[in-house]
Amino acid sequence: MPGPILYAAGRVRQVPGIRNVVGDPYPDPMWEGDVWVAVRAARAGADVVRRGFDEEFTTEMKGAVDPVTEIDREAEYAITSVIASHFPKDATLAEEGGGADWRGRRVWIVDPLDGTVNFVNRVPQVAVSVALWDEGRPLVGVVIDVARDEEFVASQGEGARANGRPILVSETASLQESLLATGFPYDRQEHARAYLHVMEQVMTRSRGTRRMGAAALDMAWVACGRFDGYWEHGGPAGVKPWDAAAGMLLVTEAGGTATDSKGSTHELQPSAFVVTNGKIHEELRQIVDESMPRHLR
Repeated sequence: MPGPILYAAGRVRQVPGIRNVVGDPYPDPMWEGDVWVAVRAARAGADVVRRGFDEEFTTEMKGAVDPVTEIDREAEYAITSVIASHFPKDATLAEEGGGADWRGRRVWIVDPLDGTVNFVNRVPQVAVSVALWDEGRPLVGVVIDVARDEEFVASQGEGARANGRPILVSETASLQESLLATGFPYDRQEHARAYLHVMEQVMTRSRGTRRMGAAALDMAWVACGRFDGYWEHGGPAGVKPWDAAAGMLLVTEAGGTATDSKGSTHELQPSAFVVTNGKIHEELRQIVDESMPRHLR
């Protein structure tokens, strides 16, 4: 595991009085202000989503296959309220409410309900994702698996944890032996053949592929070694900054690699995300890049 983090002055902030909070399984110096706020905010959102599984709720459609519920909005409000109460001058970028450019100073990037299609159909594969980025670099990432009550937390330079225990990516050394995860953009009805071409290229060179429906959880599962890698397209209808901001830090702090299809790091609006244990990264990245759908080039 990495050694103790050396916080740069003015970048990672502390909240006075938080050290009297007990019962949370995070060590010094990980359990500092930004991490504490991110975890508290994500838990507030997860509580809303968890209750929502047992409630009736209204659903609207943002697109042909892209629903949003009142639970998404309630969870987002719960998350952003916690953040604003501690850091009122910080910016936010959230799925439903929009907000600041993710490249700005101290931007909290929020997905209040990752896996809304699953949620609407009562499929228990949904997550809450909260991240803090500063000038295009990740500082903190939290992903909560609502149904399994698993909490994934990463802090820059301090490693990644699941329910307080350190996690590492898998040791799988070849794509042929890898279990991978992916997803499909919301314009899949128009570009099905193009996306399936990429899937075919990966499927024929790997052990297996899973399509779980929650990008933040897919990345968290790469971080803890359940999946060896993950790829998914971005672009106008694909994975957005709020889907990936926390998960990318989880993976890199767990020893893995997170880039776009060209190999660039810290990019939240690429044509495709490629996130792996590091050992299979170049092989998967090249396949994704060479098979890129024409409309995303």
